[in-house]
Amino acid sequence: MISPGIKTFLKFLVTLSLLAVLVYQMDLQEFFQVLGTASWLLVALATLLHFVTVFVSVSRWQLILQHFDILTLFRPLTRITLIGYFFNLFLPSAIGGDFFRAYYLARQEGIGMTTTLTTTIVDRLAGLVALLLIGLVAAVVNPLHVEGYPLVGIFLLLGIAFLVGIIALFHSGMHRLLVRLLEWLRLQNVEARTELVYSGLQRLRRSPGTLVGITLLSFGIQFLAVIMMWLAARAIEIRAPFLVFLVFIPLINLSVAVPISINGVGLREGIYFLLFSQIGVSMESAVTLSLLNFLVVALTALPGGIVYSLYKRDEDFEPHLIADAQLEEQ
Repeated sequence: MISPGIKTFLKFLVTLSLLAVLVYQMDLQEFFQVLGTASWLLVALATLLHFVTVFVSVSRWQLILQHFDILTLFRPLTRITLIGYFFNLFLPSAIGGDFFRAYYLARQEGIGMTTTLTTTIVDRLAGLVALLLIGLVAAVVNPLHVEGYPLVGIFLLLGIAFLVGIIALFHSGMHRLLVRLLEWLRLQNVEARTELVYSGLQRLRRSPGTLVGITLLSFGIQFLAVIMMWLAARAIEIRAPFLVFLVFIPLINLSVAVPISINGVGLREGIYFLLFSQIGVSMESAVTLSLLNFLVVALTALPGGIVYSLYKRDEDFEPHLIADAQLEEQ
């Protein structure tokens, strides 16, 4: 088994390598020219829109929590969510932010972290469904290719893989086989979490109204994320049709979830260039758009640092407690 420290170091090397390749290939003078002529009013509007998605995502998480018998008010959930966003800026992957969300919610409600972590998993799954469907429908309506490969095919493959995973959780027979496999592999901790996810999904399944609500909120979040990047693109004079963004942005957000670099840095910029170059956008503009994406997310996450400092002051929080809790879960 590779230690977490070595994994992080390898991700750091991959990140630096990807960024070095991009910098080597770019015309830095043109890059700074594109960045210097950006409409910061539109960037501010995109940031405001991203703030809106934070509150919508809190509403979705609250709905999910109710089906795990966790009744938490909107305001404390917002504070916890902002902390998660803040730590996403510094941790090797976005999953780290989910861990902090689960930690604070477990601490607030006086329950085990396994349950709260499970709710963040279900939350992620809901967002993934919306990403896949938005991208798939948009790719069907507007067929786009990358290096000759149709993007609709990529979405179909991803959708099939996701569907197989969901069937394994939802279908009782498949679920039993999955549990036996995990027990045979002696992955009891994974099996326990799988059982909780299965239980929670079954509860949601028996409440179609809530399931519809979660689905609609997920589509709203992802659609607003696409509008956000369309505004950022307009800020640097990228005039691509909105339908193009409905295809590209979900694929980018799905791709950067692959944990091969620090928080997707380097990988995200490369994918922006790979996709947007297919419609004639220069490398400098594509990379600038990717950096604006990071800027908007960072500006949205920074208030979480203030919330975290208040939690630390009021609750005497120490960072080592997170590590201890994580070891207990493992």
